[in-house]
Amino acid sequence: MKAFFLGWTAQYEHRFIAALAGHRPVRHLQPARVLQRAQRKLQSLNKRLMGAPLSDAWLGRLACRLSGAGPQDLLVCNEGQVRRHINPAVVRAFPGRKVLLVRDLVDSAFVAQVRPWFNAIYSFDQQQCAALGMLPLDQFFALGYEEARARRGQGTARRPRTCFFLGRDKHRASTLQALAEGLIANGCEPDFHIVRDDSTEKACAYHVDDLLDYEENLARAQRADVLVEINQPGQSGATLRTLEAAYFGKKLITNNAAVAQLPLYHPNNVFIWKEGSPKGLPNGSPDGFEDGDQGGLAGLGAFLDAPLVPLPDAVLYRYSPEAMLDRLVADAQGLPCPVKEP
Repeated sequence: MKAFFLGWTAQYEHRFIAALAGHRPVRHLQPARVLQRAQRKLQSLNKRLMGAPLSDAWLGRLACRLSGAGPQDLLVCNEGQVRRHINPAVVRAFPGRKVLLVRDLVDSAFVAQVRPWFNAIYSFDQQQCAALGMLPLDQFFALGYEEARARRGQGTARRPRTCFFLGRDKHRASTLQALAEGLIANGCEPDFHIVRDDSTEKACAYHVDDLLDYEENLARAQRADVLVEINQPGQSGATLRTLEAAYFGKKLITNNAAVAQLPLYHPNNVFIWKEGSPKGLPNGSPDGFEDGDQGGLAGLGAFLDAPLVPLPDAVLYRYSPEAMLDRLVADAQGLPCPVKEP
């Protein structure tokens, strides 16, 4: 069984596909540019036609034929790109089994639209799975397991300690600024890159205009002692930043209390913080917090000073691209063959 990845366009997505392709039957399915141009022209023509629209099914079938896909193969799609351009036609025409990986928060309307296209839909968010009837799947790292393991513990022993954050503002600037002040008070230097967006109301010293590319992101994460993730409301489960901390042997400061329930968690390694809550507990009460003071950062200094506890290889492998593919292939063996589009 070959696995074809469709709609994975980000730098880090190219990285994990390339890593898998080095030792697994994996391909990046990118329809030829001439087919993409033909689809755009067909779409433009359909907007001008008064009658029934012309079908793009033949473009999807041609893209699949050129890729070499067969009925025993697996198509793995990214929810962010699945409805764009020629991709819907490719999905419907793919001759083998088809799964969708939902990496962001979606709604029931999206799931209802795409469910007929796929044998299975997975999400990395347990709450979203329960609410929308998707299958839970562990988040996976963007580097292959062996490459990530080789990078583990790399960095510098310089002082002061540094703490790295990179991400769009998304109304998080005030939260991050409060965290930066707490870090400085505990001898840790913030290396924060908050990218301005439509939510930015008041600029701060950590605002920048552009995201770093993925290689620079990895380099800064490896040089840092501590990484930060601030999730969007309603988001739970492991993020890529959580996995970077685990794989690279870094401490993590997060506002996601659900991390305490993951095999990746150790109180020496993860500080669970809730902005504005009285006291964030790095070693977790049942709800992650208890009464206290210091704006949620009491105990931060002790957390930073505590020795990092390495995670077992078996835990790290569970969140690797290889483990993700193993799960999808194993599940696919029991899935019914899809109905082919005429």
